[in-house]
Amino acid sequence: MDIAGAIAGVTAALGLVKELRDINAQLDQAELKLKIADLTTALSDAKLGLVDVAQSLRDKDTEIADLKKLVKYRAENLIDQQGFRYPNKDGKADGLPYCPACEAKGIFIRLAQDRNTPGHPFKCPSCRADYGYNGVVAR
Repeated sequence: MDIAGAIAGVTAALGLVKELRDINAQLDQAELKLKIADLTTALSDAKLGLVDVAQSLRDKDTEIADLKKLVKYRAENLIDQQGFRYPNKDGKADGLPYCPACEAKGIFIRLAQDRNTPGHPFKCPSCRADYGYNGVVAR
């Protein structure tokens, strides 16, 4: 349930409370018990909705914290050069770059030459993306 659903549940419960206040004492007990049961159901639904919303907010807070760490890591430890991201060594790109496909997922895997293929192209050891035969080594 989302925030709007939780609010709707609370609104329904408040409406039932108003109806309970307006019940005439002369009406039978069955109608009163029915209204109380409806109120209990509405409040339970609202509570479950708020629990879902709270969990969703905690999940989003965790995701935001993880993304902040990733952005900080990229800013402090990587250098962009020729469309690739390289490790930062004293302000310069160093060695082989990270696989752009894996790096976009937050996984830092450096490219390697595939010695089993003629010409030894550069490939990602993880996702097997092929980056060709030259131009990826930092200069």
